[in-house]
Amino acid sequence: MTSVPVLKKEPVGDSPHALVTDSAYLKRPKFKRALWRGVVAAVLLACVLGAAVYWFKHRPVEVTVVHPVMTPVKETIASSGLVAGVKESVIGASFNGAVVRLMAELGDHVKAGEPLAVLKNNVTEAQVRQAETAVNTARAQLKQTSRGPLPSELQAAQMQVNQGRALADQAVAELNLARTTQKRNQELGKAGVISKSDLDTSTASLNTAEAKQRSGTASTRLAEAQLQTLQATPRKEDVELALDRLTEASQALLVVRQQASEATILAPFSGVITAVNVELGQNVDALGLFSIVSNDLEIRVELDESNLADISIGQTALVSAAAFSNETFEARLKEISPAVNRIRGTVSLKLRPINPPAWLKTGQTLNVNLITSQAAERLLVPATALRRSGDRTIVLTVQEDRAVEKIVVTRPPTEKGVPVLAGLDASNSVIVNPMKIQAGDSVRTKQ
Repeated sequence: MTSVPVLKKEPVGDSPHALVTDSAYLKRPKFKRALWRGVVAAVLLACVLGAAVYWFKHRPVEVTVVHPVMTPVKETIASSGLVAGVKESVIGASFNGAVVRLMAELGDHVKAGEPLAVLKNNVTEAQVRQAETAVNTARAQLKQTSRGPLPSELQAAQMQVNQGRALADQAVAELNLARTTQKRNQELGKAGVISKSDLDTSTASLNTAEAKQRSGTASTRLAEAQLQTLQATPRKEDVELALDRLTEASQALLVVRQQASEATILAPFSGVITAVNVELGQNVDALGLFSIVSNDLEIRVELDESNLADISIGQTALVSAAAFSNETFEARLKEISPAVNRIRGTVSLKLRPINPPAWLKTGQTLNVNLITSQAAERLLVPATALRRSGDRTIVLTVQEDRAVEKIVVTRPPTEKGVPVLAGLDASNSVIVNPMKIQAGDSVRTKQ
């Protein structure tokens, strides 16, 4: 048997480490084997832990499922509404003026035509006086034109005619005499009996007589025409003209009186004064002095245009207010706006309150639930089954032990659950509470 030489190393000096050199050399293979075993054990442990983690992460999740049930439900559209008057108006003045009387206060209940304030307008008052004077003048002219002539007026006119005729006859006689004289003087002049100056004098006398005759004739004709006019009075056309003038003046008076009457500010309809923007003695113009709301109230609602297919005139709504949460009352849909607001994408509704409570006031915000169906057949799922993903509503169903995502269309929730319009049928197994489950996860249904 061949012996293995053992190398020995002589100790150097007095160092104790030199004495263990042979022993460490002999134990090195055992150390390597132990190290190797440790590494293998660590690898095996890591594999076991990795497998456990993988199994834990990918093990089927136990879930509870339901099948959607077709159930009759009352469907509503929830929104907010604003109380307003059926009639609302801002009352202003038609001219500038000072407030001399103020008869309405904030919160007053007034009737249609009731005076609220009185204004003073000096310009309008002067216009009324002028119009009244014009009417009086036109009335006097009509009276004068419409009556017949007085006997004294006819007698005076007849005297003028007689006098004119007498003067005309005298002028004719003088003209005849002047013509005879002129003719004789012309013959005497030819015979050389009279001088040329005498002939010229007779010629001038003839011209004067002719002019006097023409003037007398014209005066007589004028007097006769005036007499005929008086005898024919009143003429129909003169009366009609005077009547037209009186009508125009009367109409102008009505206009200015109307303007003057508008100095009294009246309530346009019965209602409540909701704002008083004027004080006694203040100068005002066309700006609003008062705001008034009618006693009849309505509820105005803005709905998304996507609800148009579900709403119709006559539908009932349940209405409440946050301040009176224990009280509700009904309202009926009376008007749907014919147009959609292009900017907001909404449609305006008006509802008429039925037996409104005493606390209902204009400007109040209300909760409105418009009932679109009393018993619509809908598939219902629990509210906990729904998720939002962006602008989509989804549920998770179980198919072949996997979670499958489905997009659904729903309506507002009810006490029985959430109605589903599309995306599910009664055969689907809907996960009741998906929590952290994602589409594609392995699941098992709880038995």
